[in-house]
Amino acid sequence: MDHLARYLALQDILNRHEALWRPAPFHISRPAWCARYPEWAGQALQLSDAEVERLNADNPGLIEWAGEFVPELRALQALIELPRLERSADADSVNGRLAWGMPGRKQAQAEAFAEAVDEIDSPITEWCAGKGHLGRLLAVRSQQPVLSLDFDATLCREGELLAERAHVDQHFVRADALEPHSARHLAGRHAVALHACGDLHLALLRGAVAQHAAALDLSPCCYYRSLDAVYRPLNPEGVLQLTRDELHLPVTDTATAGARDRRLRDRAMAWKLAFVKLREELAGVPSARTFKPVPSSWLSLGFEAWCRRLAEREGVEVPAQYDWPALEAFGGQRQREVMRLSLVRHVFRRPLEVWLALDRVLYLERAGYRVRLAEFCGRGLTPRNLFISARRLSRCGHNIANSPFMD
Repeated sequence: MDHLARYLALQDILNRHEALWRPAPFHISRPAWCARYPEWAGQALQLSDAEVERLNADNPGLIEWAGEFVPELRALQALIELPRLERSADADSVNGRLAWGMPGRKQAQAEAFAEAVDEIDSPITEWCAGKGHLGRLLAVRSQQPVLSLDFDATLCREGELLAERAHVDQHFVRADALEPHSARHLAGRHAVALHACGDLHLALLRGAVAQHAAALDLSPCCYYRSLDAVYRPLNPEGVLQLTRDELHLPVTDTATAGARDRRLRDRAMAWKLAFVKLREELAGVPSARTFKPVPSSWLSLGFEAWCRRLAEREGVEVPAQYDWPALEAFGGQRQREVMRLSLVRHVFRRPLEVWLALDRVLYLERAGYRVRLAEFCGRGLTPRNLFISARRLSRCGHNIANSPFMD
């Protein structure tokens, strides 16, 4: 199936079943689909904690489970299956000077990404580089000079020091990737970006096209990090318009989270749900109204102090006496319900992410690039493992038929 056909097939299913994934159980205690599929809702609410965790960690399992109630949804599995660019058996791991300052998981991700990159025959621009870990690795493997671009001056300075220690041809420029003039650093070059968020990777796509970048290798991330309240597709065939909350859905996969992180996640959700009830009761604020992220450090305050701190920030007056144990119990119960009902929404987590990636793929194809979409690693290393790899057709000339991007 070509990219456009896959894009349209995914879009068709997402459109026809939007009632299952657009409403968030966090904001709506019983989405309308619960009445339409009472057996499905009932089964979801009866799942054990272990069953919830197992399904949340298994996208094919989620789709198969959904297919028991809506058989048409089984078609999603074939639409989200992508080739895996496995590392070759003789691929070297980063070691010595190259590994300095590189956290273990980031190191493994950079290695897998670098291994997935096809031949590089142009100078490299590393977009949203941080300390330039990926660029440092590619500088050695490709023997091409690397320009690493990041907004944070401190990260640029630290990256320069790491490049000097590793004796690689890598230089840093402090620049805002969202500013149009930053795109000049892409002209005729091979652009790379590992986990560039939202508007940052969209700026890379547009800049690469405008500046005729020779090649592009990208792993997108955090689609919801955007200045726009609503996402509008990059292609004329695209009809899905997505809110930030809906754009957040594809990145809710927490396959790499440890037990402690999951406990903190569950506690934070329970306390937020409790606060939503408190705010509605005391200030009449609808449960669907969102509020700014809450610092994770506040969890150490304890439930009552956490609620009071958040209430003060949100302008909610709380009486001196309140039944905090009952409110905390309510939040815990709501959290368990939300986790179970959200499984239905999570069925569409990966399909929506693949659709968004295909939206980017088709944009590049229309601009004259040969593009492939694959996975650069297993989701156990990172659930954000999609890999968009593009090469300008004009560079391929008459040898295009032998290009690895023909599949």
